[in-house]
Amino acid sequence: MRRPQPPRSIPRGFEEIPTPFGTAVLRQDVIPLPALEPHPGNVAYVDTETTGLSGGSGTLVFVVAVARPIDCGLRVAQVFLPQPGMEPAFLHALECELEPAEAVATFNGGSFDLPLLRTRWVMARMQGEFIDIPHVDLLTLVRALYRHRLESCTLRMVEERVLGYERDDPVPSSLVPDAYFDYLRAGSLDFLEAALEHNRLDVISLVHLHSRLLLRLQGGEANMDAADWLALGRHRFRRGARADGWRALRNATSFAKGEASATAGLLISRRLLRRGSVSTAESLLGWLESSAAEDIRVSIARARLLEWRRRDPHQALRIVEDAQRRMPDLAPDLEHRRARLRRKVESDGSRNRNRRRSNSRKGQLREVQLEAPIADSPD
Repeated sequence: MRRPQPPRSIPRGFEEIPTPFGTAVLRQDVIPLPALEPHPGNVAYVDTETTGLSGGSGTLVFVVAVARPIDCGLRVAQVFLPQPGMEPAFLHALECELEPAEAVATFNGGSFDLPLLRTRWVMARMQGEFIDIPHVDLLTLVRALYRHRLESCTLRMVEERVLGYERDDPVPSSLVPDAYFDYLRAGSLDFLEAALEHNRLDVISLVHLHSRLLLRLQGGEANMDAADWLALGRHRFRRGARADGWRALRNATSFAKGEASATAGLLISRRLLRRGSVSTAESLLGWLESSAAEDIRVSIARARLLEWRRRDPHQALRIVEDAQRRMPDLAPDLEHRRARLRRKVESDGSRNRNRRRSNSRKGQLREVQLEAPIADSPD
């Protein structure tokens, strides 16, 4: 039984271009785009569609969309693989599209798209290495800056909740591989063209998402609340931008209410203690305790500071007992600490009484010695 021949038709809008490895199939378009603020720079945004999600040598990349902001708008190119035997030309055309860029941005590309493309590059016996320029994984930034606002961090959820629009997707992501298999098997173009449009819309979303993420990283988004500033501060500290991290945590703390504000204040106080700024940390915790009075973590942190840094168990005990009165539902959680502090206070009181009693005896002994008569010296 003869196997069906590979289809010769190509999707609408695509054209064949010559490469040193044969013919590649490419579609190029420039769409109007308002000025991005902030502008991400010379970045190539990349989105792939594959025959599966498992990766490995058996998974093919059959279309890659590359979007680059240019002076007159957004240049969107799609490189398509009509049949597996044309993969070297496909990869060469893709490399040419990425060559002008100074960086690459993807959505989860660090763990899937780029490793898979590098695997295909090796499998196709291409020379050199596939793209060696900086990479930005937008999914990592979304998780760092928006996870507290999202039920999940899928691109569809991000489009709806962060970018503010709901896409009328021509085909679900799960059916995209089937569209390519139908094309290889029977030359079906309608389903395939819907999958290609899905890929094109994905990469356009990445451009707008990156600009929004850059604005959030600068703290320039309106209506950022304590949880937003807290997420930004944590991310900045992880990336080594300590000054920006301090500013973001201070902004979160300044809301003076809610769990996020208290968490930011606790993070600042810990860093102050590491620097040896005990008085500043104590003042901050005292202010936090008065403003976020229902957060038990603040009371515990302040009691711990007074007990171990100030060596003042009496004041620490007062803080714990005040917290138990304010938060009766959480009082049992503080009982162990209160009992231990009470024992320490009683032990200190006992030691002080013994010390005073000992000092009193020494004073009496000295007085007896001073009042004792001086014996006559022997002749």
